[in-house]
Amino acid sequence: MYKKRLALACERLFDLDTLTLSESYYYASLPLCVIDAVFSIGVKYASTQNAVRSYCRYFGLAEYQAEVKSNDAPHRISEMVSSLEELGVTDCADLVFRNHQRTSARNGILKAEAVLKFAKVLQAYGIETLADFREKGLPTVAEAEIMQIPGQKSGLSLRYFYMLAGDDSFAKPDRHVLRFIKKYAGVDLGIQNAQELLQGTVHELNRNHPNVTVRLLDYAIWDHMAHGLTSQNVKTYNKLVRDRIPEIIEASGKRCQVRELDEKEYLCMIDAKLDEELAEYHKDQNLEELADLLEVIYAAAVAREYSIEQLEEIRAIKAKERGVFRKRLLLLEVEEA
Repeated sequence: MYKKRLALACERLFDLDTLTLSESYYYASLPLCVIDAVFSIGVKYASTQNAVRSYCRYFGLAEYQAEVKSNDAPHRISEMVSSLEELGVTDCADLVFRNHQRTSARNGILKAEAVLKFAKVLQAYGIETLADFREKGLPTVAEAEIMQIPGQKSGLSLRYFYMLAGDDSFAKPDRHVLRFIKKYAGVDLGIQNAQELLQGTVHELNRNHPNVTVRLLDYAIWDHMAHGLTSQNVKTYNKLVRDRIPEIIEASGKRCQVRELDEKEYLCMIDAKLDEELAEYHKDQNLEELADLLEVIYAAAVAREYSIEQLEEIRAIKAKERGVFRKRLLLLEVEEA
């Protein structure tokens, strides 16, 4: 149900057939992917871009693949490790990255140090270049070692590293992406469940948009949320409505988007509608809200293949056998014989 909601929102908000990745997904070397992945967590992305550019300027490196000359050897992970170790972490933060951010506000290490530790894990497993990563990937034990680096436990940096290095199957469900999912799918998820939902959403979208990948959709969502592109004129509902509501909305001069639910989704949304209407009655306690509640009860009965006549028959039988509520009786206690 959630993946269909999210797919519908993505089709409405994005031109899915023309989506492109930003230039940061085309770094010239693997070390730059490590820097971006570590420095980008929990901050505005401009500071991450500055850290990458500062590193490239300091060592005279190309930043993007388009800048690489045909005879240039790729900047290797071992070169990064050697250079950063020679300078030391403090000088790296001061001179190379020009950034003193830490991996967390509490007991975090300098992100410059986290970059070095991340790179040393890659070096230990022979992952030196973008080509190495695409050919070999990272073994599970290497992933575990990276996630033991202070501030890397969530795996968010690791996921983003995979994306930057060219893996289309990964997402980086940061606060922007999680907020988008909550807004348009109506569910509050953690990182792993968000990754799975995005994978399912891409599967839905690929029926009509075969070029969409998890990485591409994640970036489109992040860009949309990070740069405030959400329309101020669009209000999201994602709830069951009466049959004539779209017609009434259109007649008022507004536009709306709807889709027909399948049977399983409909039953789920009917139950949610019952809760909604009962809450409305508790709030206003008027006849109109009671009528709305009754209408949803009728719909719920029919959805579960009961007739209104059967519902009324059961109600009448119970009223005859057990009475109704006219005497206003409050049962206080019962003593066993």
